[in-house]
Amino acid sequence: MYYYFSFCNKMPSQRFLLVASLLCCLLAVSSNPLNDISDSDESTSLEQKQKPSNPLASDEDREYELLYHFGEDGSMSDFGIEKRLQDHNWDVLIFTQQWPVTTCYHWREENPDQECTLPQKKEFWTIHGIWPTKLHQIGPSFCNNSASFDVDKLDPISDRLETFWPDLKGESSQEWLWKHEWQKHGTCAMLITQLDDELKYFAQGLTWREDYIMSRILDASDIHPDSNNTVSVINNAIVKALGKNPSIHCLYDGKHGISYLSEIRICFNKSLELIDCDGVKQGDAVTIGYPGGTITTNCHIDTLVHYPSLLPPLQRKRDWKFPLVNVYKLLQFLMWFTL
Repeated sequence: MYYYFSFCNKMPSQRFLLVASLLCCLLAVSSNPLNDISDSDESTSLEQKQKPSNPLASDEDREYELLYHFGEDGSMSDFGIEKRLQDHNWDVLIFTQQWPVTTCYHWREENPDQECTLPQKKEFWTIHGIWPTKLHQIGPSFCNNSASFDVDKLDPISDRLETFWPDLKGESSQEWLWKHEWQKHGTCAMLITQLDDELKYFAQGLTWREDYIMSRILDASDIHPDSNNTVSVINNAIVKALGKNPSIHCLYDGKHGISYLSEIRICFNKSLELIDCDGVKQGDAVTIGYPGGTITTNCHIDTLVHYPSLLPPLQRKRDWKFPLVNVYKLLQFLMWFTL
């Protein structure tokens, strides 16, 4: 009782400050951010999600961002130079195709204002990159820091690149994507004569995109957009068509518990012959055994993978547990209480 009268005897401004402070604390606790869609290591548990990362970067890209550091002038740090001077030999080429709908959904969930341009044609997979890689390792990467990029050299194939190897963020960043892929991965692919210049490197990606149209490969096994399949069914469809093991990657929506088909990667040797992706280390992907063989994937082996045809509805970033109408009522009470 003493505390009640003591509180009421305070000046109105003091009472208002005390109650307003209490309200702020209550609102801070009651607000709860939703789980954003992000890459996850689903091979272990659907609930084990990685911290939000750059949606443009692949698993392989993100790991190398920890190894190579550049100054504002683009020069490599001492640690980066030391890595660059190491052996740049590699064993396989990873050719990655991405499903644009999943990529755009991921970007939009991380930043609702992020623009993303989907291909006009449906069931249209686009190229993400060609990545020279050592078995059981990541990379190499940035093999020739002095190598320049001249977009004019791509004029003979620029129209096809804009169609099949686009930057989904739009034309304004198109040249940036090609430059990034060339300097980071193309300069390592130069180890073989078939890929020793920009035109050869990007033209090879277009050739593989034409030879291995992923929508047709999946369609042949009745796997169509808007369907739900286990990763083993998707893997078997690719092995049936190619006779080689791919690497299959998902993005996981932690809020709704949905895995989305994101990327399919196939591998080639230095003679540009299709080979199994066995032994290729790719971020959070692992090799999992199952009755029909093995699968290299970051998707959960027993969970359905959604192959979306349209962008899912935009999710709210925050969910108020403290109803907004109650906030309005409380503010009214504070105004009356401090009069």
